[in-house]
Amino acid sequence: YAQEVLLHYVISVNYSSCTIFFTRCIVRAPYFAYICLMKKLILPLCLLLSQSLTYSAEADNFSKRHEELPDMLSLVNDQANQFLEEAVSKTNKQGSCDREKLIENLQMYFANHMSGKLVIDILKSDKFKKNSFPLNESIYNGWSFFEGAILNTSAESELALSPIIRMGEFMIGVDKLEHMFGMGSRYYKEHYLEGDDLSKVLRRGIFKEKTILGGNIIATGVFAYADLSANFNGMRFWNHMLQEYDDVLGQNIGPYIECRDGEYVAHETNKIDFSNYIDASMDESINCSKYATKKGLNRVKKALSTKSKDLGLDLSCPMSHATLDEMIHKYDYQVDGDQQNRSISDFIINDEGPGKISYLKEFKEDGFSHIKLFFERLFKH
Repeated sequence: YAQEVLLHYVISVNYSSCTIFFTRCIVRAPYFAYICLMKKLILPLCLLLSQSLTYSAEADNFSKRHEELPDMLSLVNDQANQFLEEAVSKTNKQGSCDREKLIENLQMYFANHMSGKLVIDILKSDKFKKNSFPLNESIYNGWSFFEGAILNTSAESELALSPIIRMGEFMIGVDKLEHMFGMGSRYYKEHYLEGDDLSKVLRRGIFKEKTILGGNIIATGVFAYADLSANFNGMRFWNHMLQEYDDVLGQNIGPYIECRDGEYVAHETNKIDFSNYIDASMDESINCSKYATKKGLNRVKKALSTKSKDLGLDLSCPMSHATLDEMIHKYDYQVDGDQQNRSISDFIINDEGPGKISYLKEFKEDGFSHIKLFFERLFKH
């Protein structure tokens, strides 16, 4: 019955329906009632599931990697810069230079598959060439409810598996753009506007990836380090919009927008170019994922072995150790505020290969304080 509840929720995307169905589940399944003993837990659980659904798609960078795709980088860049100009025009009609209004208008275009016009266009328009295939043709074929509930119950959905798109020399899931725009904007606000240490921001992102954004059996069961890289580079993308602060990698390539004589102006020559953000760390065949269960991990390993034989290719993760080393070196910048003096790569690059998630690894040194803060914010809502 719990599976029926989750399936209904995935279809309805409705808080109230979710709450009603979980309540029914409690009535019909006493053992489940034990899990949801306090009524206060029902709505927050629905909220957690809704966040999982927002970024629920997973990417398979293995199954179709032998198929050629045309480069969509310049087409996506052109569309992004057109949308940026539209957002600037809307903001100017609302008054003088106002950063908050500008970001709000930009997020109409740069967001996830539910509200961001750029991602929606990429997913729905035939002019953006992508490689789309169903879950049962991927490395997640046969994914069980207890390996990742949302991925299992949404197996027939076209959004269960993110399409693969070529951006320059890199093949990435379209979901990585969603992470750049969505979680990236949160990283930007928390680090630059609210003044949180980068260490806190990165660890908070890891915590969300392990809880509400994928890496647990309630969500997809896949903890994607490539998503964390997209989140981080999305923070840089949003900072470059106005370039009010130095880039954490020392690459001050903004601003894309300037305030001149009380109005915002899209920079005439300095345009958005996603090659400044997208790299091999967003490719899940290089930056390997980890899994919520040992069974899920073994399923992926077996799928890679089978596909290697069928395609006559050596499909393993990472596909290139040399490329992975390049990514570790690229992000070898010390993280401010980190008590263990770790580098950015320690937070966004998996140098251990596929494995089962360790849920507490990144949080031991700070006494779990920001986890407490996360749940305080959740219950406040």
